[in-house]
Amino acid sequence: MNKRRFNLNSNIKNICFINNFNNESFIESCLKSVFNQTRPFDEIIIVDDGSTDRSLEVISHFLIDHKNLQILQKENQGQLSTFNEALLLIPDKAQIFLLDGDDLYPRDYLEATLKAIGRSQWDFAFCDREGFEGEQYAPKSAMLNELPSYYFYETSALVRSRECWIGNATSCISLSSELFKKIFPYPIGRMKKYWADDHLIYISSVLGAEKIYLPSVRIGWRNHLNNITKLPYSEDDIKSRHLAIAKAINWYCDKYCIARYPGILEYFKEYKMLGPHWQKQLDLPNQYRMLNRLLRDLAKQFYKNHLSAVRKIFIKDL
Repeated sequence: MNKRRFNLNSNIKNICFINNFNNESFIESCLKSVFNQTRPFDEIIIVDDGSTDRSLEVISHFLIDHKNLQILQKENQGQLSTFNEALLLIPDKAQIFLLDGDDLYPRDYLEATLKAIGRSQWDFAFCDREGFEGEQYAPKSAMLNELPSYYFYETSALVRSRECWIGNATSCISLSSELFKKIFPYPIGRMKKYWADDHLIYISSVLGAEKIYLPSVRIGWRNHLNNITKLPYSEDDIKSRHLAIAKAINWYCDKYCIARYPGILEYFKEYKMLGPHWQKQLDLPNQYRMLNRLLRDLAKQFYKNHLSAVRKIFIKDL
């Protein structure tokens, strides 16, 4: 879809939200990258997930000179839990830029993002990432190329049916405070290995967010041994992840009265709007195979609803 032009004059706040856990070796450079932006953030929020290293000590030094920095401390419950906590400090009419405590923003990241999108408010945007190990190899500029931004149509049906992953790592994501407050709080329980980016990417689509891909913008993604993508995951971990995703989709569909499985016309409208490139990128099956799957899902939903109605009648009669 073609790039749109919008007026950037706005009172919308740009807020950086950093989640942190035991990043004493990285949090200083992370914060410096945020405070050294060519276009400054209005507010910076850090939620520390029960760090046991010197992270909080490092962060405290920044509190002295930066009055727009706020920090919340909590017990360790996993990355996703920090988003529930951040909700306490998220204002209305704001854009939230996410950052892991071990990653970096190039100096012109905020400026480049606003320029690439061309407006002050959007539902959900994601850019690219450039991996680095030593600080000297971190990207100096957020500008990667001159490719135009891609504006997706709604992707709710695609996710409810195929669990299409349309996004990128947490530090690549920005979203509106309105969408943030629809997604959180979420009862995570003990799901420490349910990644925040999974949750944000899937649920934002389920809720009908219009997504924007920014191929011209990048962040610095630190490639180190303790990065969650480098940790070993067992078959049980992988199974737990898929169960957590399915559980979350079910929970939000119930909460917002969204049909768990999409109708045929709804799905194929979104499928068509993707275009050949993204249809291939998302590894979607051909239309005949997808039609069969949609019919099976709708039959499953019908019998589930019918059984639920029968149970209600039976319980009422008792």
